[in-house]
Amino acid sequence: MKALPSLVSVALAGATLLALAPEAQANIKNPNDHPDYFAELEPHGNFVFWRRDYGLRNYRRYRDFGDPEFGVGFRATIELADPAFIPRLNNTVGISFGLDLTNCRYCYDDFTLWSPVTMQWNFFFTDQWSAFADLGVAIRSDGFYRDAWFDVIGMVGGRYHFNDDISLTMRIGYPFVSFGVSFFVG
Repeated sequence: MKALPSLVSVALAGATLLALAPEAQANIKNPNDHPDYFAELEPHGNFVFWRRDYGLRNYRRYRDFGDPEFGVGFRATIELADPAFIPRLNNTVGISFGLDLTNCRYCYDDFTLWSPVTMQWNFFFTDQWSAFADLGVAIRSDGFYRDAWFDVIGMVGGRYHFNDDISLTMRIGYPFVSFGVSFFVG
């Protein structure tokens, strides 16, 4: 868990450097100067290095850090506001939900099922680069909801846009590190 603040700091530093570039300052100050979309669809690969039981278990099958899980998932984000909380900046807000499946050698059914729901705040710096933050919750279960727990989700990420419809997406935080491709539709 000690690595999480370092990883978040690196992501925020990268976003700050992008924001300081002259082209980024021109684009971030123009609301609606980003791809016009209704939803973002993102298949991705997951890496889970951190997890918590929040003191809810009577026994521990695995550690909070270590015992990594790997898998695949799908996330859909529906745009709710454009521009969002800061009307003079190039930003949007959406609700993101999905399903993730990861292997788990200590689980009853050898896999973990994650059902995340987050608020995603997006910032578009240039035509090629955007960043976002996700904050929300997930239902995590051993197998198909045999044992289920709520997890808090906090992640930051970035996108490299190939064009207005497709981008390479990376997100890092608690509990996931994920890499995928986003398709902007609508």
